Amino acid sequence: MTDSLSQTPTMTTVGGPRPRAWWLVYVPLIILFLFAVGPLLLAWFTAFKTDQQQLTNPYGLPLPPTLDNLREAWTVGRFSTYFKNSVIISIADVIGMVILSSLAGYAFARLHFPGQKLLLYTLLLGLTIPVAAIIIPLYLTMRDFRLLNTYGSVIVADIALAAPIFVFIMRAFFKDLPRELDDAARVDGANEFQIFWQIMLPLAKPGLMTVALLEFLWSWNDLLLPLVFLVSDELRTLPVGMLFFQGRFSIDYGLMTAGVLIISLPVTILFLIFQRDFVKGLASGALKG
Repeated sequence: MTDSLSQTPTMTTVGGPRPRAWWLVYVPLIILFLFAVGPLLLAWFTAFKTDQQQLTNPYGLPLPPTLDNLREAWTVGRFSTYFKNSVIISIADVIGMVILSSLAGYAFARLHFPGQKLLLYTLLLGLTIPVAAIIIPLYLTMRDFRLLNTYGSVIVADIALAAPIFVFIMRAFFKDLPRELDDAARVDGANEFQIFWQIMLPLAKPGLMTVALLEFLWSWNDLLLPLVFLVSDELRTLPVGMLFFQGRFSIDYGLMTAGVLIISLPVTILFLIFQRDFVKGLASGALKG
């Protein structure tokens, strides 16, 4: 009896993982992956199908693939113009937000000035205000400053609305850096701007990459502000252009999925290129309190 018990294999080891419990981790991850990536892959496949293939094989691979939908969306659908507008607005948003969030984040984290906490809390109140609730005051403000139907209206509004969260991210990142660095630089005779530019900013590169990627994603996919502020068809962005592929009684799924491919591909490529810096920025303290 004792020998048979001693030879019976155990299912678990003390302090170690369960050999047969791997499916508890991988199966939920596979399901989440299918729900997250499946619709995007389906849209990408549909972009390369003809109308006949969409009817006969809606969920399969595009065999043979065609570029007709992409050509029509790029030329007839004016996605070449919308793409250019989205690039201009998104790059301007990223540059402005990186400059603003790094300067303001450094000031809130490393400097001391009167009303610092009150100003920070007032800035963070912007996180509680939905964009839809202030869209009319924003519209009236842009009209009074004669910025309607210009790139500047969307750029200024995007930066202003996203500033609270990104300033808070950079403040947390700068606050996490050792105080000995700027103290040693002051002893060596460096002024405040030299400390920020030559010491702190290079160390904050992962945080800056996080801000840049998130702001680009925010601006690239923004629909409400360009729809309200940009009236001229020459200034519309990609998300706004997608609306015109949907008619009153029908939807051109080929053109719409081609538009989805054009919109999503740049963001996907950027994330794949800079994913290490993005994850490093999050893990290094960019979202720490």
